[in-house]
Amino acid sequence: MNPDDRHGPSASDLAAIEAEWPLIAAELDLLDAEISLIYAADHGGPSPLDWRRLRRAEARVTRTATTTVRPSWSADGCVSHSLAVVGWTGCGYGCEIVRCPGCGGEQVLHRTEDGCRAGRAHAA
Repeated sequence: MNPDDRHGPSASDLAAIEAEWPLIAAELDLLDAEISLIYAADHGGPSPLDWRRLRRAEARVTRTATTTVRPSWSADGCVSHSLAVVGWTGCGYGCEIVRCPGCGGEQVLHRTEDGCRAGRAHAA
């Protein structure tokens, strides 16, 4: 067992999860709608309601992925050029966890230019 695993996720890990949770939830709803279509195909075919549910779930993913999230601590006067990189999310796209030296607030900054899907809901 890794000694770091005993203590659970770090504050920056939890911040990364919290920042990405709306997109994760929307994608889980989409997956559920897709599973319902597969099930319906084996039981007489999808109904118009099944197709509507799928379209709504797809739209929710799109809306959530394109919504700009502003960190709550940005109202405290934090400026982007003073943020210090304190870690990486581990998502595989070089996304950073940054901290404001003034207030100590942390935020996950995703890299859409490198293909990170979660980056579509990044901090402004």
